[in-house]
Amino acid sequence: MIRRGCTFHMSRYLQKISLRPYSDAEIWTGWDLENRTGEIQGLILADDIPDDVLRATYGVTEFQQIPGEYLEAGEFRPKLG
Repeated sequence: MIRRGCTFHMSRYLQKISLRPYSDAEIWTGWDLENRTGEIQGLILADDIPDDVLRATYGVTEFQQIPGEYLEAGEFRPKLG
């Protein structure tokens, strides 16, 4: 992706979120994390999951973009071996 003349990387991730205490339900949400690529502990890397599988399996139809400046350097760490 190109933004203001700079190149940056972004990967798609899935995260399961609990709706407690309001409900016993859990939902999946999609994130586009700017300047993050590869596996991240606690998230599922969704770059290679087809859109029809995302919709049918996880109920995710869109991904919310999170700009890199909102992510702390230590907030999302790569998954360890």
